[in-house]
Amino acid sequence: MYKYEIEQIGAVTSISSKKGFTIFATSDTHFDSPSCNRKQFFADLDYAIEKGAQVLIFGDFFDAMNGRFDPRRDMSHLRPEYRTKDYYDVILKDAVKLMKPYAKNILMITDGNHEASVLKNANTDLVGRLTEGLSTPKHTVYRGGYGGIIRFIQGDIVVPAKYFHGSGGEAPVTRGAIQTSRQAVFLPDFQIVFNGHSHHMYWIPIVRERLTDAGTHYFDIQHHVRTPGYNMDYGDGSTGWTVSRGGIPKPIGSSLLDIKDGKVMVTAIINAPIPISPIYDIFEGTVFPQE
Repeated sequence: MYKYEIEQIGAVTSISSKKGFTIFATSDTHFDSPSCNRKQFFADLDYAIEKGAQVLIFGDFFDAMNGRFDPRRDMSHLRPEYRTKDYYDVILKDAVKLMKPYAKNILMITDGNHEASVLKNANTDLVGRLTEGLSTPKHTVYRGGYGGIIRFIQGDIVVPAKYFHGSGGEAPVTRGAIQTSRQAVFLPDFQIVFNGHSHHMYWIPIVRERLTDAGTHYFDIQHHVRTPGYNMDYGDGSTGWTVSRGGIPKPIGSSLLDIKDGKVMVTAIINAPIPISPIYDIFEGTVFPQE
């Protein structure tokens, strides 16, 4: 495992390593949702850590849709152990407990729209409390914003990255790939662009023609990486919010990045979802075949 040093100033997080970086980039775990495939999430996390990876979580680690002021609230779509009056506290404590064994490998957790909604409507900062709960005197798990910048520094080489949890809707035809062209225009200085949110998966390398101030002509690559997460909200396709609005089944997984000597290699960790029964019992909750 590589050793890392981290400094955070405003929106910019600088991560330094003498030998390079192996990064497990993930988002949209929706950890407390009954449709989260926790078994696959932890299997992928274990695989990445065996490869010596450090972890970056880019938003919506929590689902957190059953707070009192959430219009999406549906008590039938809630894990039985979370049906308590201190709902936010319980999902947070459970997350800290189950993620604690991986804490030393987690570099940063950032906000997503689900955590932002909880902060707005219930005045509790789930991401801040999670990073605090996972941090130790020997290792700090940093907290990131909805968007921000990461500088991967290896000696004199800097690989700049932009992360943005994401916005917009389903994009069932393009899978959101059009956004890479938009982002490439206003993010000219970044070698990597991370996105999540839509639960789609892609890695799109965009080749750019460049010219140095000294007149040297060269090409480089901007890597657009979108991670799908682990929420199987399509179920078996028979009912539910995703199905009724014309949503589509999506992959689950993350990405593994090797960043060394200024070069970036992206490997998809991708899995098919499984059909979850949409039948819920108000007292027993959802059946979890993935567990």
